[in-house]
Amino acid sequence: MKLAMLFEKIGIDTLKVLEACDKKYNFQIHYPGAGVGGPCLPVNSYQLLNSARRLDDGVLRIIEAAREINEHMPYHTVELLIDALNEIGKSVKNSTVAILGASYKPNVRDIQLAPVEEIIKKLTQLEAKIKIYDPFYKSVEIFSHKTEENMFDALSGADAVIIVTAHNEFKDIDPTLLVSKMKTPVVVDTRGVIDMRSAKKAGLIFRGIGRGKI
Repeated sequence: MKLAMLFEKIGIDTLKVLEACDKKYNFQIHYPGAGVGGPCLPVNSYQLLNSARRLDDGVLRIIEAAREINEHMPYHTVELLIDALNEIGKSVKNSTVAILGASYKPNVRDIQLAPVEEIIKKLTQLEAKIKIYDPFYKSVEIFSHKTEENMFDALSGADAVIIVTAHNEFKDIDPTLLVSKMKTPVVVDTRGVIDMRSAKKAGLIFRGIGRGKI
């Protein structure tokens, strides 16, 4: 995650780096994103840390650092949104933000410890208006918000969109569709589902975790 955040600042596309690294034998790709959720990784890492604290020798400090970084990613996502909105002279306050994806990982119906919850909390504190669409949570209440029935309802009139989960439905999003449906075409892609060149061609104000600016 820290490398991805560095690449943002110096204009390197993390996805291109990972694509190159994947040519190496036995390389396993781990993509950056808006955070880590689910019933396993966040919980198990803290179980290990609690055991290590009894020794009080910092033996698992790398795990502790990893958890701190991952827990910051929802807030970094909001920071990217603020930066993109500022580019067009808008504030998060009173802006309508469409969130695509609530599940903690793609193509499952599971919001246990999903990073989207912290994103929603932060946006609420900043007085944004929130719309949520997830194909596995249609027209139900999650995190104190009723979700939309379809993606088009979520996008309609939105000032910005944050792609939080890489559901298959979102992988084929045409950037020109976003421009046509949204009030202002501000997009934060936390999962690398939108091609940066296509985004620029369509006229999106684009930010992505580990993607730099276009």
